[in-house]
Amino acid sequence: MKELFSKKWILATILVVVGVGVLVRLGLWQLDRLNERRAYNMMVAERWQQEPFDLNVNPFPEALEDLEFRRVQVAGTFDFERQVALRNRPFNESIGFILMTPLLLSDGHAVLVARGWVPQANETPASWRQFDEADDRPIVGLIQASAPHNATTVAGQSEPQALWFNADIQAIEQQLPYTLEPGFILQLPEEGRTWDQYPIREEPLRLDEGSHLSYSVQWFMFALILGFGYIQYVGYMNKRSARIAAIERGEIDPEAKAAPVDGNDYPSTEAPAAR
Repeated sequence: MKELFSKKWILATILVVVGVGVLVRLGLWQLDRLNERRAYNMMVAERWQQEPFDLNVNPFPEALEDLEFRRVQVAGTFDFERQVALRNRPFNESIGFILMTPLLLSDGHAVLVARGWVPQANETPASWRQFDEADDRPIVGLIQASAPHNATTVAGQSEPQALWFNADIQAIEQQLPYTLEPGFILQLPEEGRTWDQYPIREEPLRLDEGSHLSYSVQWFMFALILGFGYIQYVGYMNKRSARIAAIERGEIDPEAKAAPVDGNDYPSTEAPAAR
């Protein structure tokens, strides 16, 4: 081990020690990320398992993040005549629309409900009516924030705008005869609903731990390989240098086959036995 800190190897040893330290730190960082991910998953799971927040009993929250990852429910009447759609939405390598239908509430307000995905062929409001659904039970979903629309607003247009890039609630509200709540509801699939029933609804939460553990193991393995490999390399190079020096001094025959030393296939520095 003292050879590692000799004048010849000290600089390389310092660099390797620093490299091993960096690799170990990266492994520990991935373990920290894993713990953060587990804590996040636990928080999401706890909120998800709570009873749905009833928007017919409680006012719509001013801070939408207060209900992040918590299910909400609301009952009302769908206004299919004034629904809109979000365009260019992918699903299973296909492009289509997300239907956004106003749900009229008892207080005269309405909330937009993202009811699910329909294929690209259904691009006119008239074709959306085949996907009308009964509103005889509360809608259960997740509250989502409004998103700015990347086009001109609808103010001054003679006809309502049916296709939107984003759910810009303030802009959509301008073409409706009632006030919209500041967030929309991403409707979740009902119990017993088949996955391919239009509009197709998905549960957006898939909790997993990611690849942090495997990445951590990789960084620790890299640290082990670097440190152990460097020690083996220094040992080999020192024995090689000793053999070359012995050959130059004429102490051993350069044509002689090197014998293993201490069970390792390093060149021998001993002279061959006299014949």
